Amino acid sequence: MGPLHGLRVLELGGRGPVRFSGMLLADLGAEVISICRPRPADDITPLGDAGLGRGRRRVSLDLRTHAGRRVALAIASRVDAVIEGFLPEVAESLGVGPADCMAANPRLVYGRITGWGQTGPLANQPGHDINFLAVSGVLAHLGRAGTLPAPPMNLLADGGGAMLLTLGVTAAVLEARASGMGQVVDTSMLEGHALLSTMSHEMRNEGRWNEDRGSNLNDSGAPFYDVYPASDGRLVAVGAVEERYWKFLLALLDIGDGPDRWDRATWPWWRERLGAAFAQRTQSEWSEHAEAAGACISPVLTGAEAADHPHNRERGVFTRAGDDLLPSPAPRFSRTALRPLGTTARGSDQTRQVLAELEIDETGILDEPSAGGRNGLEPAQ
Repeated sequence: MGPLHGLRVLELGGRGPVRFSGMLLADLGAEVISICRPRPADDITPLGDAGLGRGRRRVSLDLRTHAGRRVALAIASRVDAVIEGFLPEVAESLGVGPADCMAANPRLVYGRITGWGQTGPLANQPGHDINFLAVSGVLAHLGRAGTLPAPPMNLLADGGGAMLLTLGVTAAVLEARASGMGQVVDTSMLEGHALLSTMSHEMRNEGRWNEDRGSNLNDSGAPFYDVYPASDGRLVAVGAVEERYWKFLLALLDIGDGPDRWDRATWPWWRERLGAAFAQRTQSEWSEHAEAAGACISPVLTGAEAADHPHNRERGVFTRAGDDLLPSPAPRFSRTALRPLGTTARGSDQTRQVLAELEIDETGILDEPSAGGRNGLEPAQ
């Protein structure tokens, strides 16, 4: 059932990060009730049944109506936590902010995620992952020397922010069960991926990090921590940092000793020799030889190829749910196993069933006209 079995969470809405957090909580066993807008054409972030929207019990409510707000507050009074990803003050304007939800449930944990955070000069500014990365100081270091910074899809901002929200809400629920008092958890994508860069800051503080992009140990600067094309044009990734793996690599590539590889002035010399050696065999040949030699060399795979890699197949890192290919729920627990993909309920509207189980009067909620316009309901991104 998952280690969070017994935890009940209300997801009010938002884009990627809050959806990802809701998915993680559901994967870990929590009961996640997601409020969805009643008009699909007006919902800019639909919930897929197997992806970000999996594991939810969906309730169709318009929070801009009196009945929708009343029912949302009634659900909030019966859950352990609320998560939302609206712009600052939007939840308050709808009447479902922290004070509204916690009035009838003082033990409630109210988790919020925005791009910039609830306070600060940029709090009400629009933005996307690339903007949060830029201001965090991370984007400037992503990419090779002499090139423009390369945005890493939405992995750092959405992922880092969602992980921070999930951890914060879970920690606050544990504290609330001990103290009997809830609290607001203010998380941002900016702080999420800034936190992920702690090691780089530590290395800079110790004088081991150069601010120039692509000039450090793990940012494509070092020739022994980089990507090289094989003879077939496919790529191999090299991570020979420790001395023994460096020796394994040199032996595998049939390269003799050379200048001190930790002297950055020697890196072009080493890169030229490593590149020439890797160009002698195909990606698959290097993968086979590397496994036998214990060298830190791996094939650079696409998402579809990764699902068919023998190691990923054996561990079930990816799951095919119907026509969908998705990463499997993680991590692994020895006793409270997670539900595999394909076993959770489909994403149909379960409004009447959920409200009946929670003993909430549904009178009027499906009959009251929906409010028009967006009225600031755009999410944090």
